[in-house]
Amino acid sequence: MATRTATRTAARTAGAKPAKRTTGPGNSLARSFDPTAAPAWKSLRSQATKVGKVTLRELFRTNPKRADTLAFETLGMRVDFSKQRVNDAVLASLLALADEAGVRERTKAMFAGKRINVTEDRAVLHVALRAPRDASIVVDGENVVPKVHQVLDRMASLAKRLRARTWLGHTGKPITAIVNIGIGGSDLGPAMAYDALRSFADRGLTCRFVSNVDPSDFAEVTRDLDPQTTLFVVSSKTFTTLETMSNANAARAWSLKAFKGDVAAVAKHFVAVSTNAEAVAQFGIDTANMFGFWDWVGGRYSMDSAIG
Repeated sequence: MATRTATRTAARTAGAKPAKRTTGPGNSLARSFDPTAAPAWKSLRSQATKVGKVTLRELFRTNPKRADTLAFETLGMRVDFSKQRVNDAVLASLLALADEAGVRERTKAMFAGKRINVTEDRAVLHVALRAPRDASIVVDGENVVPKVHQVLDRMASLAKRLRARTWLGHTGKPITAIVNIGIGGSDLGPAMAYDALRSFADRGLTCRFVSNVDPSDFAEVTRDLDPQTTLFVVSSKTFTTLETMSNANAARAWSLKAFKGDVAAVAKHFVAVSTNAEAVAQFGIDTANMFGFWDWVGGRYSMDSAIG
């Protein structure tokens, strides 16, 4: 796994410019923070010693209203601390530690488009992917929300065509199977979303995922699919990710074999989630069917972008 991760990282960063480091004394966001040296940490250690010896039964007996005072609802979720060994003093110490760590400052900086990813000198704006159309989130002087919604609208258009069976393959047959090719965040997020929302899915469409570079994985996923009715989604920001492109090339060969080598078929059976238009076009994908995202979208948070 470590080797695959290192290979994937090298492939993604090949040719990238060295990140500008912003770890100087003037950058408060880049400062290191040792939580164990914070005053609130000492308070937490003291609280942990006390609360750790108390059972939940005792905590509920001394505070019968725990279920009300230590639980709240927000954004459609119920958060319940009452079943944990915490009390008001523990929560106060935790909040104090967050303040000492500058969590509020960093949160505001994130929403303001500041480059809080100091390692790569990038903004971290997965929140922009969920912003309403009339919101304004500025990165380097540009409100990125309109571009986000342009991509989301194009995604919705593609999804509607697939559900309506109006996306036709090279031989004129409607697409009925979609295979996502990606790895890491380009695989786990979409697969998770599909599993979570399967009860709402169009059961006439088959959705599958390929991430393993082992050829047997691709062979198993496609064993009962018809190349004439299968669409591949190749998800790679750089379109150079080693594992993803190995599987994408396998998918291309699988398709072209069925279409007797007619490369025009690629444009009807492949779409891309990428920012590398040149490589996408060289592969044979119509760049009109390329869905982009930005360097301020981290892989682990990419599910709300075109990746998802």
